[in-house]
Amino acid sequence: MENQTEKTNNDNDNLSMINPPKSAYLWLAGIFAIMFAVIYIGMLLGVHFFTVSSGNNVMSKTSANLMFAVLLLAVLATMYMYIIFSRKELLFNLKIPAALSTIFAVVAIANIFISYLNPYAMLLSLTALWALPFCKKRDAFVLNTFSTLVAAFMLIDIMDDDTLFAVAIFVAIAGLVGGAIGAYSFPNAMTRTASILRAFVTVAAVMALLGVMLSAYSLDVQPFIDNIIYIGVSAAGQLMLSVVLVPIVESVFNIVTDYKLVELTNHKSPLIHRLSVEAPGTFNHCMAVANFAEICANAIGEDPYLARACAYYHDMGKLNNAMYFTENQAGYNPHDDILPEVSAEIIRQHTIDGYNICKENRIPEEVARVTIEHHGTLPIVYFFNKAKTLTDGEVDMADYRYRGKTPTSKIAAILMICDSAEAAIRAMDNPDGERVNKLLSAMIDERIKLGQFANCDITMRDLNAVRGAIVGAFGGLYHKRIKYGGRGDAHV
Repeated sequence: MENQTEKTNNDNDNLSMINPPKSAYLWLAGIFAIMFAVIYIGMLLGVHFFTVSSGNNVMSKTSANLMFAVLLLAVLATMYMYIIFSRKELLFNLKIPAALSTIFAVVAIANIFISYLNPYAMLLSLTALWALPFCKKRDAFVLNTFSTLVAAFMLIDIMDDDTLFAVAIFVAIAGLVGGAIGAYSFPNAMTRTASILRAFVTVAAVMALLGVMLSAYSLDVQPFIDNIIYIGVSAAGQLMLSVVLVPIVESVFNIVTDYKLVELTNHKSPLIHRLSVEAPGTFNHCMAVANFAEICANAIGEDPYLARACAYYHDMGKLNNAMYFTENQAGYNPHDDILPEVSAEIIRQHTIDGYNICKENRIPEEVARVTIEHHGTLPIVYFFNKAKTLTDGEVDMADYRYRGKTPTSKIAAILMICDSAEAAIRAMDNPDGERVNKLLSAMIDERIKLGQFANCDITMRDLNAVRGAIVGAFGGLYHKRIKYGGRGDAHV
């Protein structure tokens, strides 16, 4: 009966991982409602401060404003449908939709006010360039497309002559092309330098495209020359803003980006430096696990930067009781002097302590969560067996289990395997590829039987790829060093 209940709970957990909570849909609708209100108010303020309406023109402006509201509502409704049908996974972490909505609203309002200055100064590619570090490439392109439509609608709203209609078409085309270049150029390059180059190529392409369209429309280069200053200012502004604004969103929403992950894994970052000083054995273990985790992440198409960062921080909870963990001991083991149930409590507490330490230091949730998931609910077998030898009665395994959560992501599952694998391989006498392969197979099978991967979408294909990646990396990370005779030993 107990096993059936546990299976039912696991099935419910699996269902919750497939389908986001219903509240997420309401929260997302609320985010979009706020975005609609902010953009529409921005449009009304632009009309109020930059246009002069009198007499019969008041009614026409009112109608135009209502039309803009309808079109804006249609755009936001389409964006909402795109997320819930094509990017449902974003509903599990509403920080991302909130950040993307903020980016969309800020650029939309900026373009509304800029349109009264000169339509060619609009920030047509900024949405894609700004959003790309926080989402997939197609999300950045789609978001920029909708942002461009809003900009074009705004031009139609303030249109007083036929030329503005042509400008609106130019803006729409340039925005679509710029968004595509901004989102899809420089594949797999998410460094600050690559971002600057991406922005430069994007805005240069948009400038060239606007020049061609303006010249072709009037069969004269003069319209382009007349607006070159505005186009140039727009290009320079997007180039600078795309670099400056990303860290602001990172900080405000505490979102993981590749830039942020690189900073987190810097050995001079506060917690990593503290770990290296206070628990050097654990620090070295984390570095070794990180090497395995990065290789495994690449093997199954996961983010290697995130895998490495999670490995760096997964044992941060050991800072509270560093000497109670084998890798930090130098001969004396304090567990020899205490009861096994006390030892088990100290050992399993490090997952909870690690999560708390990470949250206190504003480590992003995606990284912090792995600290409490990398042991799942596995039993602490050593102290369970020790307790059985010290008592004649039965020992409850529940008292010797980790009280964390089972992995909810592929990265957490990778860390669970790599963490145990690194320690086990290091403890083996004369390990070789065949023995390591058998060890990993048994380790993965045990975790499957104990339901440790029930709440994440990792597949058997992924698990086999992870096992193969670790076996393949084993020779490079734990190679035997050649012994040289004489004085050469001192330099090897």
